[in-house]
Amino acid sequence: MIKTKKFQLTKKEYFSFIIRILLKKRWWLYSFILFLSISILFKDDKNSSDIFMIVFGFLFPSITFLQYWLFANSKENKIIFKERQHEVFSDKIVSRMGEISEGTIDMQNFIKVFELKDLYLLYISKGQCLYFPKRIFETPEDENWFRNEVFLKIKNK
Repeated sequence: MIKTKKFQLTKKEYFSFIIRILLKKRWWLYSFILFLSISILFKDDKNSSDIFMIVFGFLFPSITFLQYWLFANSKENKIIFKERQHEVFSDKIVSRMGEISEGTIDMQNFIKVFELKDLYLLYISKGQCLYFPKRIFETPEDENWFRNEVFLKIKNK
């Protein structure tokens, strides 16, 4: 069993990790759209559909990022930014949010995991996950235990 440090995400951290997840999954789409727009931009003979593609190619990623920024900064997400702490056992995770709220999730309920450079995500459903920034572990041994006993077991399930 390990106990994490108390932590809370900032809006900037939350926005950063949802954008990184988006780009990790759909980098090819944004690359293709931007490549197509840039190649049309340098074309000599442009028609109206070319102009549309150039505008679309630069606006689509910008609008997507703006939507994610608005989502990350929404007042409806204030629960995501509450201070929390996790106790991780080999068969369950007990999460405490603030002083009053506590929840227990059995390891068998996690359906998928995802790792970023500084974050572990354990998914309960398609849109719901527990996040474990790597900075919250007390020691490197705790992080290694978490990675081996929890993260990799769920990943290999």
